[in-house]
Amino acid sequence: MKPRTMLGAGLVVLVLGLAAALPGATSASPDGRYKKQGDRCIWDEKDTGPNQCAPLTAGRFKKDGDACVWVPGDAGGDQCRPAKGRFKQDGSACVWTRDDNGPDQCDPHKSK
Repeated sequence: MKPRTMLGAGLVVLVLGLAAALPGATSASPDGRYKKQGDRCIWDEKDTGPNQCAPLTAGRFKKDGDACVWVPGDAGGDQCRPAKGRFKQDGSACVWTRDDNGPDQCDPHKSK
């Protein structure tokens, strides 16, 4: 019975190895990680490994046609910054308020 068990296990390893080598196979983790820079937590898309920190509020500004919008939960560097709006403190959260003016009350990229 042992030869069959070892053969079955070997086939599973072989199949999994081939699947990982196929073009288009994806890894479980995205490219990049959050890195600590002073008291900020910044996404570095060219780095790998475990995150060094977590931002107070995950998200970034992205271009959407002619508009610049805050995309909560998205990782990456800001692509723009709207002329109007600011980050406001809401309890322990830092939230984007697009219809408000004035200086930011918090930094979403501050490390938790």
